Amino acid sequence: MKREEAKQKTTTALLKIARKHFTQHGYFDVSLEKIAEEADVTRGAVYHHFKNKQGLFLAVLETVQKDIARHIEKEALKSDDRWDQLILGCLGFVKGANAKNCRRILLVDAPVVIGWDAWRKADRENSMHVLQEHIDELKQLGYLADDVDTKLMAYTISGALNELALNYPKQDLGEINKKIGVTIEYMVGGFRKK
Repeated sequence: MKREEAKQKTTTALLKIARKHFTQHGYFDVSLEKIAEEADVTRGAVYHHFKNKQGLFLAVLETVQKDIARHIEKEALKSDDRWDQLILGCLGFVKGANAKNCRRILLVDAPVVIGWDAWRKADRENSMHVLQEHIDELKQLGYLADDVDTKLMAYTISGALNELALNYPKQDLGEINKKIGVTIEYMVGGFRKK
């Protein structure tokens, strides 16, 4: 096996194992020794690939954000209508952020582990960036009221979605998904051209 392939294989294994541990135990109760042992590498190898525990967590957070972005896109593309895609994508974020292997990492630990500013920056570069692009496109297509500031709209929706995601219940998901969908429709509907 070539050196680069071996490096990639080790990195992938460490990320998968770390994600499982961060999901099950939370950042503060995870030890690098346990992750290294399960990956069958030395603790030094973990430091070599990720510098430290926080670096490993950041890499895991990035994979979580990419998974959620894929989920948002999949949900949004259930419709061909650009407005409906906004609503479906918003609901997709709330549901995706609450997936078992995402919630604790993204919503609970990340703001504390990396700090609020870094967490917001990561959010802006990922899901909020996609949301902003979609909102800008809606404006260009004439869906939005003339006086809507698309950047402020994106901030408003993003903040509301983070709160909805944090307060997502763990039972009766079918009913709550309908209620959240209706709530999102009312929220974004205020920006729509009448």
